[in-house]
Amino acid sequence: MRHVFRLIEKISDFLGGLSGFTTLVITVIVILDIALRTLLNAPIPGATEFSTLLLVALVYLGLASVQAGKANFSVEIIVVHLPPSVRRVQEALVTLLSAAAIGLLVWFTGKEAWTSTMRGEMTFGAIIFPVWPSRIIVTFGLAILWLQLVCDALRLIFHGLPAPAGEDAEIKGVGQ
Repeated sequence: MRHVFRLIEKISDFLGGLSGFTTLVITVIVILDIALRTLLNAPIPGATEFSTLLLVALVYLGLASVQAGKANFSVEIIVVHLPPSVRRVQEALVTLLSAAAIGLLVWFTGKEAWTSTMRGEMTFGAIIFPVWPSRIIVTFGLAILWLQLVCDALRLIFHGLPAPAGEDAEIKGVGQ
C-alpha cells in the first residue's frame, strides 16, 4: 500500500510542478500578445482563450500538490487546544468529509466533461475555442485531489497522523 501512496504523492508533486510551469507559459503568451499588439498591431489569435485554459490547468492541477504538502489555509482557533487523540479524530473526519465532497465533484464534473467532449463544446467569440479540454482538466485535477485525500485519510485512520509535509514518510502496517 505504501507504494501506492508514494505513487499518488509523486503524481501530485509532478502536477504541482506542471501547474507552476503553466504560470510561465501564461506569462510568455501574455507578454508576446501585448508586444505584438503594441509593436505590429497584430495580436495573437486565441491568446486570451488559451491563457484561460492554462489558468484552469494552473489551479486544478495544483490542488493535490497543495494537499500533499499540507499547504492549505487553516484556521485552528479551537482545534489547537484539543487533546491529541481528539484532534486526530477531528482531522480524520474532516479529511473523510473532504474526500466525500471532492468525490461528488469528481462525479459531476466528470459527467459534464464527458458530455462536453462528446458534443465537441466550443466557445463563441472572436475565435472558436474548445471548452472540453478545460472540463477534462478540472475533473482530472479533482480526481487526483480525491486520491490524495483518500491516502491522507488512510494514514490518519491507521497511523493517527498524516505524513509530514515534504517528506516521503514510511507507511508501516497498511497493506503489508
